[in-house]
Amino acid sequence: MSKKLLSRRALLQAGSAAAVGITAPWIMSSARAKAAHTMTFGHTFGAATADVMITGLDLFKQKAEEYSGGQLLIDVHEAGSLGGQTVLPQKVLTNSIQGCQLSTQNFTPYSDAFNILDMPYLFPTNAGFENILTTDDFKSSALISQPRDKGFEVLPGMWANAGYRVLGVSKKADRVIKTPDDLDGIKIRVTGSKIEQQVFNLTPANPVSIAWGETYQAMQQGAADALNVGLGPLTATKIFETLGSATMSEINFNCHVTVLSQKWFSKLPEDVQEAIYRAAAESFEYQQAAQAAANKAMIEQWKAQGIQVHVLSADEKKVWADTVGHTLPVWESLKDRYGRELYEQLASLV
Repeated sequence: MSKKLLSRRALLQAGSAAAVGITAPWIMSSARAKAAHTMTFGHTFGAATADVMITGLDLFKQKAEEYSGGQLLIDVHEAGSLGGQTVLPQKVLTNSIQGCQLSTQNFTPYSDAFNILDMPYLFPTNAGFENILTTDDFKSSALISQPRDKGFEVLPGMWANAGYRVLGVSKKADRVIKTPDDLDGIKIRVTGSKIEQQVFNLTPANPVSIAWGETYQAMQQGAADALNVGLGPLTATKIFETLGSATMSEINFNCHVTVLSQKWFSKLPEDVQEAIYRAAAESFEYQQAAQAAANKAMIEQWKAQGIQVHVLSADEKKVWADTVGHTLPVWESLKDRYGRELYEQLASLV
């Protein structure tokens, strides 16, 4: 990320009276004593990812505390210090913490409607997807109401969208993927997402299940030849060092959602709730611009490392959509399973 963006992050941390890691204990204690409400917040990003995964959390903390007039203190714990992304939402439900940020895929066990966001080629552009996130139709959709029924308050904005996932191929495989046929014989690492597994089952690839922590070694040694992950995670974990090529296939997004305890949130005074919503909206606006700059810098870094970066032509993208796209009959059962009404609502907004 640029020095300007890094300076922005440092400025936000310095300007926030309770910023984690730089605030003296007596200052934190004083702020906590003055605040009527405390939000303990956990996430898994830290110093290693600060340049490539823009969370917007520093600005959110600063603005929410400011707009609440000192009624709210947000105590942010980063780098998984309160647990990983499978643990954090459980802690939110038990109110041992009040908020967390996690990937939409990791949130699907708590709200299966979020699987719909992975439908291939549902969103033609990144900008279009981010615009949809701010619409009233979206805010009234199952992506907000279903989690609320299960004890979560999803914050509009604060989605920490890292952009489209990238189809990376290892140096060992020595191949540039332009169309699905180019995946013939390729062992591609997939997550537990039924939709992602189906996407690559529709191609000549061989999907293999590999834990995230084992992915670098798998790509390096040939247990996997390819994977479909965001620029930020691939860069932060150094997995990009194993890649020989990267295709901007634009199948779906690497996106993170911010959720709060609905029980805790509903008991807040209305002006504090509004402060949180206002801060979330401003933070998302900042996050979008900062992440776009970070993504551009990462692509240049990858090219400098010798990775062949391929952007699909219009014809190539059509071949992908015709092969795996969300309008194919093969997706009908999963639309019914995860929410046909939501799918149709989102499809009408693009």
